[in-house]
Amino acid sequence: MLKVHNSASRKLEEFAPREPGRVRMYVCGLTVYNDMHLGHARSYVAFDAMRRWLEHSGYAVEHVQNHTDIDDKIIARAVEEGVTPADLAERYIERTSADLGALGVRPPHQMPRATDYVEQMVALVADLLVKGHAYVAPAAEGALAPDVYFDVPSASEQFGTLTGQSLEELEAGARVAVDPRKRNPADFALWKGAREGEPSWESPWGAGRPGWHIECSAMSLALLGPQFDIHGGGSDLKFPHHESEILQTECHTGKHPMVRYWLHTGFLTIDKEKMSKSLDNFFLVRDVLQHSSAEVVRFYLLNGHYRSPIDFSDAALDEAAAAHDRLAATLHRYRAASPQGAAAGAAGDAAVAAPTGDGQPEALRDAVATARADFTTAMDDDFNTREALAALFGLAREANRHAPESLAPELRDAVVSTFEELGGEVLGLFTPREAAGPSDAEIKALLAQREAARAAQEWAEADRIRDELAEQGVEVQDTPDGARWRRV
Repeated sequence: MLKVHNSASRKLEEFAPREPGRVRMYVCGLTVYNDMHLGHARSYVAFDAMRRWLEHSGYAVEHVQNHTDIDDKIIARAVEEGVTPADLAERYIERTSADLGALGVRPPHQMPRATDYVEQMVALVADLLVKGHAYVAPAAEGALAPDVYFDVPSASEQFGTLTGQSLEELEAGARVAVDPRKRNPADFALWKGAREGEPSWESPWGAGRPGWHIECSAMSLALLGPQFDIHGGGSDLKFPHHESEILQTECHTGKHPMVRYWLHTGFLTIDKEKMSKSLDNFFLVRDVLQHSSAEVVRFYLLNGHYRSPIDFSDAALDEAAAAHDRLAATLHRYRAASPQGAAAGAAGDAAVAAPTGDGQPEALRDAVATARADFTTAMDDDFNTREALAALFGLAREANRHAPESLAPELRDAVVSTFEELGGEVLGLFTPREAAGPSDAEIKALLAQREAARAAQEWAEADRIRDELAEQGVEVQDTPDGARWRRV
């Protein structure tokens, strides 16, 4: 039985979707004004693993993840670059989608853009005004039209769903300098009045554009309905973004709770400090992939519980590479000895029942069964990918005690299918057999041979190795710091 940690209850709860066998999941996407950094990737890889496990467990998952393509940051960056906000957003939607694809993150079933749902946002704001949960404020300095704010005290009973803080506590901690146009310091913008040179849309209270929080409410309502199963994002989104979503959505629909399970990922840190663009302490995904394979990066990000912080360093990434190589090398050995073996997941549980007689090692058969059981236990315990990886390492240790060529085909395939199904299909750590190419360890061995050839000025041999790698889908780049490679 799957259990998940619900941020709303702050407890581990049995997972029971609203509709048996179907999971509706919304994950907050990026504000597309720059390339995606590794901290963002940590969240999306985690939710990708969750989705994969839910699907593996038999659920039909409906996964929605938005693009915030209109925002203060987008407008400011567009002005800096002398382009339109729409063109800037389009550029980074393409680039972030490519980065997520490179990391093996499966595309959501729907990827709505905020600007395509402005009509729904206007209708939502209008309804909140009618119901007394919002008010029109005077235009801000420099604005051409008024703002609309959500009246937080009008929904004080719902406030604090995720953070546990009361409205009184928030007011007590409010800064002295408060916008005088607000009725309460906690009130937040639903609509921002138009400004000269900025994109705007018409509304009954004047031209403008939506606030950040209203965007996700409108898109989730349109695509998943007033109540759905999972809403996810980084821990930094709990407040104010997700708290605001709850207030405005539930005041609009009158239905509680809007989300059955709130799931939040921990931070990726550098020297224990959150990785972020505002702190200028981030690493872009595409830069990291220049010298580390996507599978290694996924391993690094999944080798920790999704709610726990992970501290990034080159040393930590190197350790992840070495650990991933050990698993990949075991799989490669068994694949090589079983060229006609089962594809990922094809053998399934039936493969565990491999013959035990005729000298077949009972310990290996037991290790396959144990790995499957322990992996399932770990993933059903709030998607504990770290313990799931430990289950695969347990199988690898036993598998490496045997020569795969000496084993019965059924037992060899049981090992292969377990790694491919659990480590490949669920965790996304191994390239499918049909597109496997060389392992990371084999690539590094060939690069070492190439480096030796270059040192001996055997340029033809060095070029041959580079061409061989290229034919196998591996691009090699020579840099002042040595050769770097990536799968293409």
